[in-house]
Amino acid sequence: MANFEMKPCQETTSVYFNNIIRDDVSPVSVDSLPQETVDNFNRQVMLAFGPDGEATVRRIHYLVPYILQSIDWDEYGIPLKAWQLQYYYRRDRFIDKTGLDYEKFLDHEPLQRSISALGLDPEPTFEFILFLKYYFGMRSELRHSALEQLSMACDALKDLPDGKTASMDIKVGSKHFVISNTGFVRDALLSIDRERLRSGAFVNDFSEGSARDKIRAIDYYMIKTLLDYLPVNIRTARTGMYTQDERNFCLSVLSLCGRLPDTERDIVCSRDNNITFDRLMREFRGVRIPFAMELFL
Repeated sequence: MANFEMKPCQETTSVYFNNIIRDDVSPVSVDSLPQETVDNFNRQVMLAFGPDGEATVRRIHYLVPYILQSIDWDEYGIPLKAWQLQYYYRRDRFIDKTGLDYEKFLDHEPLQRSISALGLDPEPTFEFILFLKYYFGMRSELRHSALEQLSMACDALKDLPDGKTASMDIKVGSKHFVISNTGFVRDALLSIDRERLRSGAFVNDFSEGSARDKIRAIDYYMIKTLLDYLPVNIRTARTGMYTQDERNFCLSVLSLCGRLPDTERDIVCSRDNNITFDRLMREFRGVRIPFAMELFL
């Protein structure tokens, strides 16, 4: 049985996001929602996107319950409105930032086969993948801690090209003076007590190590969310918790998103690579998954 390892993990911080974890809701598919709820949602979509409203309704059909559940709108006393949908669903930005597009999606034959086997519609399935890839992907961008930024600044000062000088602009009360001496500026930065900085208030905002998400966790967030919210039609016998079609689908999504080798797709995205899927699901079993979206009210 083949084992195609995922790319090396990169430490990331999730502090820049509201980690929206709701204990009062369980994942549902759009097919499980009352038609009135879907109709009300679609009316806001039509208002938000005007001439593109019908196309947008079709594209984000599978996302309806996910967006509705992501935030407790009643708690904040602000119902989901058109202007909020305009903020949350920025398709051009999603495509630009993720590098995904519908043509690449359609050209991924193992993914298309698994979508068909699960009874899914390709277009809203792509939009759900795109949506999660963008929002969860933002969590996977490396952000440096305060200590890392300090070290980078010191290294940059050490390697300044000839003719370049660093300056320090200092203001103390009403006094203001500038020191244009690279060596002095670097020595001043090096003299900062790193231990005090490490234990200070900034640590929570620029977290290090254990407080950071890993890209491997993002992989799990993505595929488990898709399995939980897509209206999957189980047509084949389950092998353990998931059918082979579900496994193939998840492996194909990771392949599309560049998290598995983009060679020999028929092997990478098949039962020959079940070990990769099973290991990921086993490693994060029971982990609470935050909603991908930012809190924006």
